[in-house]
Amino acid sequence: MAKIPVIVNARSSGTEKALSQVEQLFRDRGLRIDGPYVAENARTLRKRIKRAMKRGARIVAVGGGDGSMTCAANALAHRKCALAVLPLGTGNSFAQTLGLSGDLQQAVDTIAGGRVAHVDLGVVNRTFFANFATIGFPAEVAAATKNPLKRLFGVGAYVIGAVRPFFTHNAFVASVRSEQGRLKLRTRQIVVASGRFFGRQPLTPEAGIQSGKLAFFTTTGVSHAELVRTYLAVATGQQAHLPDAETLSIERISVRTRPRQRLSIDGEQLGFTPARFHVAANALRVLVPPEFFRDET
Repeated sequence: MAKIPVIVNARSSGTEKALSQVEQLFRDRGLRIDGPYVAENARTLRKRIKRAMKRGARIVAVGGGDGSMTCAANALAHRKCALAVLPLGTGNSFAQTLGLSGDLQQAVDTIAGGRVAHVDLGVVNRTFFANFATIGFPAEVAAATKNPLKRLFGVGAYVIGAVRPFFTHNAFVASVRSEQGRLKLRTRQIVVASGRFFGRQPLTPEAGIQSGKLAFFTTTGVSHAELVRTYLAVATGQQAHLPDAETLSIERISVRTRPRQRLSIDGEQLGFTPARFHVAANALRVLVPPEFFRDET
């Protein structure tokens, strides 16, 4: 069996602990490992993946969180090489969508005995994203939540990171266009997902990584109390049932805002609005557990 390149993001919250386990887990399952290589930043991570593909790798294992998976997706989209996910991040929403619980042993078991499936990717302003993009308040929170905080507090780091944006971020007017028509509203946040999960809960009931659609979510409540209510609903998976929620299932959508808003993909900053989205159906080959809900290979 060919060696499997293993590349891990040095900035991910679980990397230090994982490095002492991953080689042994591979050996225990009869897998040959090339590495593991530690990438200090996204640029190095992409270079390592591309180098592995040039050497003929058919599988590349990437360790990190959602931001790392988006980085990998931009290198592997529409390629024959498959991504194997080692969930080492704070949120791991993409891994959860694939049926991976966040347990490193399960992830290596999937490399040893799983199968390859094709999944969708989102595209915003010509950049692929693996799971979700955010505009406005959640993008400000992502910008404020630094990696040292994630290492110390895990998911709780986002609560700490949200404190300043909660008081400083203001509502904005969003003009939204899709194949379903036009929508103009005042809001504090917009989420567009290609995957199923936003945090630990599905973004919308229809959201899915093999649906050929993007899931769009926003709310029109802009007061501090309504913002708290929205994120309490997100924590329990009830956000799509809020009376002021707006959800769409679409292939393409564009968002313009007044004033311009920060744009983030899987926790990484991408710039500012306007944002043009579309779905890249079946764009990424990934290793999934045997019980993954659907096979499109």
